[in-house]
Amino acid sequence: MSSAQPTLPEEARSALLGSWRLIIGRRDAPGYFSTDLRGLASSFIALLASVIVTFVISAMVAPEGAGGSSFAALVQNALLYCGIMGSSWVVLRITGLSEKFVAFVTVENWINAIVSVLLAVVALVTLSAELILILAVVIGFLARINNARLVVGMKAGQIVMLIVVQTIGMMIALLAVGAVFGPVPTPEV
Repeated sequence: MSSAQPTLPEEARSALLGSWRLIIGRRDAPGYFSTDLRGLASSFIALLASVIVTFVISAMVAPEGAGGSSFAALVQNALLYCGIMGSSWVVLRITGLSEKFVAFVTVENWINAIVSVLLAVVALVTLSAELILILAVVIGFLARINNARLVVGMKAGQIVMLIVVQTIGMMIALLAVGAVFGPVPTPEV
């Protein structure tokens, strides 16, 4: 007899708890995520919803006339995402852990969705871009390391390899962004 599948709100609540537990390094964190194909689909829904929420909040806090188009930002983020996930797949394949890729992506999507919405809310209550950047870097680094360690089962050397290769993948993606969108003009004073 099969158990009932959780609804999306139930899965989101569980992923929220799991994300917190993963960030603080709790070993039971992976059990809070549905890491099958259905869970992967749910994580993409959450990621897309978070993109919408963060774009709306960004529009609310951005000064008049600041920033580029939302479409350009979406394409740039998609290219960066592809660079990071593609490079992650390469490392998991090299390390013999490719069967954990769906779980890795599912958890990464949930964490990115939850953290980006939380940071967007922080942006509503503070004017400190530095605080948001520091929080994003620290939380992102902890989440990425603990995802690799607790969900995928990587050892320290493999985690270092993952971070290095993801950085290379991100640089390649940034080159693609530059090729597609060209150099950003400097604002006139």
